[in-house]
Amino acid sequence: MKKIDTLSKKLQDLQAEQQKLQGKIAEQLFAEIQKILGEDFSPSLALTLINQGWNHSGKSKEEWQKLSTSFQSAKP
Repeated sequence: MKKIDTLSKKLQDLQAEQQKLQGKIAEQLFAEIQKILGEDFSPSLALTLINQGWNHSGKSKEEWQKLSTSFQSAKP
């Protein structure tokens, strides 16, 4: 039973770490979008741009996927 408890604790710790890292990535993405949009920035504008761009991109979508890198590795 102790082994199961130990594994459960490790799993909880890993899930907490995952949430923490996802939060950091979200904060970095938010900051980058703010820089790009400048004074015009709003969360709804950012979502609209992504939604419209993605849904109306056609063939460009395939090229974007080929050229894309992870957000973290794209940071200077």
